[in-house]
Amino acid sequence: MKDLKGLKLNEIEIKESDLDEFAKDFVTKLSIPSVIGFNGSLGAGKTSIIKKIIYHLGIEDNVTSPTFNIVKNYLKEDLSIYHVDLYRLSSFQEFIDLDLPLFEEKTLFFVEWSNQLPNTNLSNWTIIDIDIIDNSTRKIRF
Repeated sequence: MKDLKGLKLNEIEIKESDLDEFAKDFVTKLSIPSVIGFNGSLGAGKTSIIKKIIYHLGIEDNVTSPTFNIVKNYLKEDLSIYHVDLYRLSSFQEFIDLDLPLFEEKTLFFVEWSNQLPNTNLSNWTIIDIDIIDNSTRKIRF
C-alpha cells in the first residue's frame, strides 16, 4: 500500500489485507471534532473500514453495524465516538430528530450511507466513497 503520511491523496485502491494499515494511517490524520461520511454499495466495506478505524482509536469493544440501532456510541477516556447508519432512515428530518451532537468538542462521527442526506448539509463533513473493484480490492476516494 502507498504511504499516506503527508500526502493529499484523493483516490487509492486497497486490498483487504491493507485495510488495517489504511485505518491506522487514517486515524493519525483525524482532527477532533470531525464527521466522516461513508458511501458505497452494500458490501463495499463501509462497516469494515469503520470497525478498523474505531479499533485504532483504542476501542476494544466488539464494533458491529448499527443498522438496526441506527446509532452506537463508544467512549475512550473523554472522546465520544459515534457510529451511525442511515440506511433505514427515510428522510432528512429523521436524521435531525436523532439530535446528534455533531461537531461538539471531543466527538468523532462515522456515518454510513451519508449520501442519504442532502449534499448542502454536508459541506463541513469529510466524505469517503468506496467502490468495489473485485472481491478483495476497493477504491477509496476522500
